[in-house]
Amino acid sequence: MAASTATGDNGMSRLTTIPLEVLLQITSNLTTPEYGNLRRTCKRIEETLFTSFAREFFTKKQFMITEFSLQALVDISKSRLSSSLNHVIFGLERPSMRQDHILPPVSASQPENHVRSNRFRQECVGHMSLLYANQDVEMLAKAFSNLCNLETVGIRDWNSRTRNRDYPYNVWNSYGVRTFQEETGRPLDLPRRFPHGPTGLLDQAEYLSRVFLSLLRSLGKAGSRPKNFEIILRESSIYDHAFNLPHYVDALVQPVLGNIRTLLLDLNAEYKPAYVNVNNVPTECPDYLLRTFLSRLLELEHLRLNFRFFRGETSNLLSWLSKPVSATTPNTTVATSLLESPQPIEFTKLRQLDIGMVPVEPRVLLDIIQKHRATLRSISLHKVSLLQTEPTKSTRDNLWAKFFGQLSKLDLKLTSMKMSLLSQKRTNHMRTVTFKDSRDPRSREWGGTDVQSCLRDFIANVVIDGPDHDTESSHTPESQEWNSDDSMHDVDDEDEDEDLDEL
Repeated sequence: MAASTATGDNGMSRLTTIPLEVLLQITSNLTTPEYGNLRRTCKRIEETLFTSFAREFFTKKQFMITEFSLQALVDISKSRLSSSLNHVIFGLERPSMRQDHILPPVSASQPENHVRSNRFRQECVGHMSLLYANQDVEMLAKAFSNLCNLETVGIRDWNSRTRNRDYPYNVWNSYGVRTFQEETGRPLDLPRRFPHGPTGLLDQAEYLSRVFLSLLRSLGKAGSRPKNFEIILRESSIYDHAFNLPHYVDALVQPVLGNIRTLLLDLNAEYKPAYVNVNNVPTECPDYLLRTFLSRLLELEHLRLNFRFFRGETSNLLSWLSKPVSATTPNTTVATSLLESPQPIEFTKLRQLDIGMVPVEPRVLLDIIQKHRATLRSISLHKVSLLQTEPTKSTRDNLWAKFFGQLSKLDLKLTSMKMSLLSQKRTNHMRTVTFKDSRDPRSREWGGTDVQSCLRDFIANVVIDGPDHDTESSHTPESQEWNSDDSMHDVDDEDEDEDLDEL
């Protein structure tokens, strides 16, 4: 009899009497399904674990633009988990009939395959209707209106393996991916660096643009004001046309833009650039809409620009950002039907600037930094290649040492700097850059208050690699991007959430 009552006078399992910190240590070793089963054993256990469960699985979640996935987001927003969710990511997976063309035909001898084929067709048609009827915007707005602690909205085209639980066996997909694959027997369509067919790249770009605008519209409709918008991409990039805000959404979207503190972008050039009037000369401006968009971010504190897969003239945008606000005035002397380039802007509250994957003249970078030196506290440069503009100089001339030396003259108040995978380039000659006495010679990171000491250290330790004489480079910074999966710091805080259909 004593043995049968070992659980205690009140019949409570011994497990419920374990101190919380010990119970959490035990559950940290469980797989996700095991953890879910434990939470269902009794109400007391569920209540004890709820806070840690919500923090692990519902602080940050990834969804996709399908009715099934968005309905899950709406349901979560109406539940007690709503207050925990502060970071919502949207993957770019989608049902697409194009997948059917690259898969083998359905076998007539297996009737269950016809059921799956019908399910796949239903998902594809349903996804098109969701978009055509703007039901995605309505569902998103309903969810956002309930998420009182929403701080960050993001778009990604990749899934993470970096969660500790179940590592490394599970990929943490957008909610609903697993269910879709089980019910249809087919994969979802994902962005590819080299998509199928001549219109594949344009189709990807247009879908990304639509998701971006739908998120802005739904945030506006919901009256939601997240501080951070992150577009972190590995297989694709966002084109200039994504930043077009028609007049009929302007009033809806502007309050959202006016509250953004952090903007992270992986950019590409527009196929058809706009032409602007520069001294009465039509001049290409591949980032015209982005300039207009950036001009509306009055509260911006953190800006990241990765020029991923960029095929346009990157110096256009960076040169524009480097110009003083009073540098140019609208051209009113000659009537023209050309667009006027947006006026240069200054982010008066900018504290952190990240620039990546771009060849640029040292003076342009210096001017951008000097322009924002009053507020700037952190600089990160990743896969940046300084351009040698003096033809008489050797490619072994250390442009980065000179760059750090010029930074030391700007009276900066920085508290952190990070340099990674740097290089310098002149025409078809490129040199990689390393740092002596670094654990990873390809990068150097500093944090503190003595920025002058930091810059002296950078100057003393930055080294131009390669032979002592000039040699022709066999690749370019652009080709490097096609062979690398890492954009600037996109490995930071990658703990995505699993498709928790079973919980």
